[in-house]
Amino acid sequence: MDDDQLIAKLRARFDAEAAENVSAIYQFDLDDVEDYHMTIDHGSLDIQPGRHPDPSVTISSDTTTLMALVKKELNAMQALLTGKVKVKGDIGLASRLPKLFSRSSP
Repeated sequence: MDDDQLIAKLRARFDAEAAENVSAIYQFDLDDVEDYHMTIDHGSLDIQPGRHPDPSVTISSDTTTLMALVKKELNAMQALLTGKVKVKGDIGLASRLPKLFSRSSP
């Protein structure tokens, strides 16, 4: 999966209603695409390339694992325990990702 495909999938699955009360910056350090940060601000989503100077949470993994988490095909706790995902910062925000991206892809 390339950068554009990943961003398109995240945008398509974003559930603004589920993110109404969320204000956070997610940093993604993914092995197989460029680094991205995602700002969620009370129902709005903005995804930008590069590193954010002060993210709320940093998630390190790869795109396949990230999308499996978002689609609820992979249990977040299992992914953490097996080392498929590493989280630095607010682990509670990381655990909310599947709910924030719960819409079905077109």
